[in-house]
Amino acid sequence: MTDVYDLAGLKASLEEAAAAVIGAPVAGAELSVPPRPELGDLSANAALVGARVAQRPPRELAAEIARTWAEGAGCEVCERYEIAGPGFLNLFLSPAWYGGALQRMLDRGAAYGGDVLPAAERRRVNIEFVSVNPTGPLHVGHARYASYGDALCRLSAFAGHDVTREFYVNDWGTQMVKFGQSLAARYAQRLGVEMPVPADGYQGEYLLDLADQLRGEVGERYLDAVREAAPDAGRLPADVVDAVRYWGRDRVLDQFRGTLEQLRVPFDVWTSESTLYDGPGEHRGFRGEVGKALAQMDAEGLLYDEEGAVWLRTTQYGDDKDRVLIRQTGESTYFLSDIAYHRDKLDRGFEHLIDIWGADHHGYVARMKAAFTALPPHDPDALELIIGQLVNLLESGEQKRMSKRRGDIVTIDDLVEAIGVDAARFFLVGRSHDSTLDLDIGLAVEESSKNPVYYVQYAHARICSILRNVRERAPETVPQPAASLPEVPIEAAEKALIKALSRFPLVVLDATRRRAPHRMHTYLGELAAEFHGFYRVCRVLADDPAVSTFRTGLCLATRQTLATGLDLLGVGAPDAM
Repeated sequence: MTDVYDLAGLKASLEEAAAAVIGAPVAGAELSVPPRPELGDLSANAALVGARVAQRPPRELAAEIARTWAEGAGCEVCERYEIAGPGFLNLFLSPAWYGGALQRMLDRGAAYGGDVLPAAERRRVNIEFVSVNPTGPLHVGHARYASYGDALCRLSAFAGHDVTREFYVNDWGTQMVKFGQSLAARYAQRLGVEMPVPADGYQGEYLLDLADQLRGEVGERYLDAVREAAPDAGRLPADVVDAVRYWGRDRVLDQFRGTLEQLRVPFDVWTSESTLYDGPGEHRGFRGEVGKALAQMDAEGLLYDEEGAVWLRTTQYGDDKDRVLIRQTGESTYFLSDIAYHRDKLDRGFEHLIDIWGADHHGYVARMKAAFTALPPHDPDALELIIGQLVNLLESGEQKRMSKRRGDIVTIDDLVEAIGVDAARFFLVGRSHDSTLDLDIGLAVEESSKNPVYYVQYAHARICSILRNVRERAPETVPQPAASLPEVPIEAAEKALIKALSRFPLVVLDATRRRAPHRMHTYLGELAAEFHGFYRVCRVLADDPAVSTFRTGLCLATRQTLATGLDLLGVGAPDAM
């Protein structure tokens, strides 16, 4: 039987009652908290969304749904109900519901809010994010994608998906050649050879540090080559550029790992684009995963030769024009690498693929979806492409501009040093990924209720202080595992806090389904506000030991929910501040 003491269960029980009355499932039914306490504890819109299917007046339908529910699943917890407005069902819950809901939270402990996805929705999911060229430090824009991607992974796994986190290393193609030439030029300069960085290369000062490391490791190994090519880095032998770029790639990736570890962003898999071109078999001059993908697309009749290039018939799958996979020069395009990479992920057994891309990839979505659909099993829904937007870093009201190639960047390491990991992680998921985000450094370090991460963490620290005090002064009032909470009168502020806590599983579910960690961010601020309101009017160490036990239990549940929610966003929950 549905557990009505859990808000998700209560919602499900109302949907079951509505389906029984209407004769069909009700899509889009929601529970909400009315704007005023006199309107009830919860409000349901099942009759409004089901009226068209039932072909009945919403108020009449709401009354029958209410009777069916109150006489069935809701009989233990429904004190009364009212039909309001055009057909809203306002529920007044009994004290037994509040006590039962809190008891369920305490019984579940750290697992509360997890495993909320129905079994039919659970998938083996690959989430790929950050995935930038290893040509220089990770900057604040990458920090947003890293924080968003990691929070989405945490939420998805907590909700019930089997999640693999993947970083795709774009170490093949033109940009990496430019990186190799740029680093070689800096290396030449350190050896006293005049060789400017190419105009379209990477100008950042960070390359000087890399060049120093390179010289320290290889000495003058490439001195003759740079002298012969000087002053034009474009004349460097390909084998020298390859050696330098792969050396530089590995050092930059080491930096990536250290930076992301500091930001609390782990990865399960690091896949290099260059490895897609290595392996057994050959097709159209390419080996490895790329050759396999080409062979597969040829077998499907999807490739054709024209004007000396090899094209993919993406127009058959919704693209506005066919796309080149192999240029007239015989070189592969980035598009071919991406197709081979996604085919490889399918071969690894993932049922759903999520790619998180930067704002500059918006025009790439249609062609990637078309190419993916062209691959067996021809399922466009198995690939989900999420486009993130930019982050503006504000300092003294001024926006700092960033360009990796110019070297005018604010790195993730700079950001963490300035405001700390917790503030960085919390602020970077503060808005929907598809909206530009302004990160105010001054606000992020302010120790006041204006700072959202400080406000939430302070609520957790305050509860820890309360619980320490309770354990010292009245340890007998701390609820024991598996023990039932006492039945006591419940104040309005306690009800408000329990209702806020009861929303947590629904927020986890909603944030996971909508790919929206910012909803957890918003929820934690609301939960902290409810706790601060409870704390102002309810003494935890009350004169009545039973009341103290109930309120201590409420503090325990709130502390656990805050800690879990913060962890889902990669943010710490301090015991003291």
